[in-house]
Amino acid sequence: MKPSYLKIFIVFIVLFLGCRQQQQTFTEVEKEAIQSEVKDQFNQLVSALNQKDAGAWSEFYSTDEFLSTICGTDFYGMRSAWVDTITNYFSMRESQHVEPLEVRVTALTPALALMTSEEKSEMTLKNGATIKSKHVFTMLWKKEKDGWKILHSHESWKDEQIN
Repeated sequence: MKPSYLKIFIVFIVLFLGCRQQQQTFTEVEKEAIQSEVKDQFNQLVSALNQKDAGAWSEFYSTDEFLSTICGTDFYGMRSAWVDTITNYFSMRESQHVEPLEVRVTALTPALALMTSEEKSEMTLKNGATIKSKHVFTMLWKKEKDGWKILHSHESWKDEQIN
């Protein structure tokens, strides 16, 4: 009877180990490459922001696997609603300038990265009002067939007094 329990136990262990999700490992060189690639994509996104180019900006958000966006306290669960909102915001601005102060990228897997950043931003609205803010992003990026794309983003800001 004991040999039967041992056999069942061994079969169970083999099945358990075989069914476990395999841990993806990657080297420090690969992690550094991911950090560089995501930072480069983010810098291109900032360039689109500074040009008020909603079409170019929206290309950085995944069309296949978009999860959500939180902007301030507003939640967007559909990419189209998020793109429409930003397109509208851009149309109300005369100019905008976002200057990254610090960008941090953590490679989570070979195809997934977490990015956090801090920016200084200044917007001039079409009515002449100027808004200066400290701004932060948290973004989850995924490497897709067309390159690194944003699956989820969260942004917050604190307006500064203009003297």
